[in-house]
Amino acid sequence: MPIIQRLGWQIKDRFTGQEHRIGEAFVDGEFRSLVDMLEVAQDEAMIKGALRQFTHSCGYERFAYLEKEGAQIRTFSSYPKPWEGLYLSADYSSIDPVVTEAKRKRDVFFWTAEDWPGRGSSPLRKFRDEAIDHGIRCGMTIPVEGGYGVSMLLTFASSKGDGGVPAAFDSRRAVQLVMMVHYRLKMIAAKVAINPKQVLSPREMLCLTWAMKGKNTLETAAVTGINSRTVQHYLDKARAKLGAESVPQLVGIAKDRGLLSSN
Repeated sequence: MPIIQRLGWQIKDRFTGQEHRIGEAFVDGEFRSLVDMLEVAQDEAMIKGALRQFTHSCGYERFAYLEKEGAQIRTFSSYPKPWEGLYLSADYSSIDPVVTEAKRKRDVFFWTAEDWPGRGSSPLRKFRDEAIDHGIRCGMTIPVEGGYGVSMLLTFASSKGDGGVPAAFDSRRAVQLVMMVHYRLKMIAAKVAINPKQVLSPREMLCLTWAMKGKNTLETAAVTGINSRTVQHYLDKARAKLGAESVPQLVGIAKDRGLLSSN
């Protein structure tokens, strides 16, 4: 089977050398879908699920969001748990070449562990070997400088070390994505805990959001690509969870409880 190497919007067959252009409509659709899912996310699990789906659709395997404010570091990722624990306990952010590079660059950049020091017994060599052992070999990172000295990084990584770089998207969208993840995580952290039985699924929230915008089931189906009967099913489940008799009442209850924004 041919091995495909993606470069920007181009896909190159590494055996034949033939290049194919990635459909921009596909990437646009995946990005819009991610934004929609993040917009309705009620908890970290929903954010993680949306990012994981987008990560895989772009040809990567894992994602990692890192936020640094002074000496405080917060991570949110799909990296292996042992690696997350080791990264924080060993204070690896202080020597991580990706973090170092992000301080110099304010644009999307690609990296590979193959370029990091591979000889000697330095901490950086140890970091490199452990990262590769945990399946983190190359990737793409989006650095963003926030307010009050907050730095944010969103990385998409792969265990493949052949230099193949999956699909990328433009810088404007990249920054938009990082800021959206940042603010959704911040909003969720500030929310008062609610009854777990009343937590709506990502699909229920998606259909509810379009209902709030005035879309009926057929219109929501056309926008989301979900079957109209399935849209109605999600709305019915949401009504049952929140004790609403109708969709307008469902929207009102969801707004009152902070599950929906009027924006």
